Amino acid sequence: MAERLDMVGDAKGSLADVRRLYTTHASELRLALNRLAGNGVDCDDLLQEVFVVAMRKLADLGQARSEKAWLYGVAVKLAAGQRRRLRLRSFFGLDEVTELSSAESPSRTLEQKEASQQLQAALDALPQAKRDVLVLFELQGLSGDEVAVALDIPVATVWTRLFHARKALSAAVARLEARERRHV
Repeated sequence: MAERLDMVGDAKGSLADVRRLYTTHASELRLALNRLAGNGVDCDDLLQEVFVVAMRKLADLGQARSEKAWLYGVAVKLAAGQRRRLRLRSFFGLDEVTELSSAESPSRTLEQKEASQQLQAALDALPQAKRDVLVLFELQGLSGDEVAVALDIPVATVWTRLFHARKALSAAVARLEARERRHV
C-alpha cells in the first residue's frame, strides 16, 4: 500500500505531498481519465483538477485508507461530471468537434490504434457504473477493495458490476467487430 501523507501543516509540506502524489499517480490517472471520460474530453484538464481537489482536501486524503483509491474516486467523479456537461452541451447544440488528447508515440501501429479505438467505443457503450468498475479494476489494476473505496460502494457490488460489465463489454466488442466485417 502507498505511504501515507505526512501532514506537515504548512504550504511547503502540502506542496511536497501533492508533488509526490502527482509523480506517483499522474500517468495512471491520465490513462484512467481517458478511459472514463471518453472522446472529446481534455483529460489533462481533468487530471489537473484531480490534484487541485487533492490539494484542497489534503486532510481528507491523509485520513484515507488508500491514497490511490481516494484519487481514483475523485477522478471517477470528475469524469462523470465532465460527461454530464458534454451531454448537456450536445443537447443544446453547443458541442464542438474536438480530438481526444493522447500521449501516443508516433511509432504506434495502425492496428494498435484501431484496437484502442474499438476498446474506447466499447467502453463508451457501457453504463457509467459498470464502466467505472471495469476501468478501475481491469484496466487500472486497482484491487476490489480499492475500487470499493474509490466508488464508495460495497465490495460485493464491485464484483457484481464487474461481472455484468465484462459481459456487456464482450457483447459490445462483438457488435463492433460484426459491424466492421460488414463494412470491409
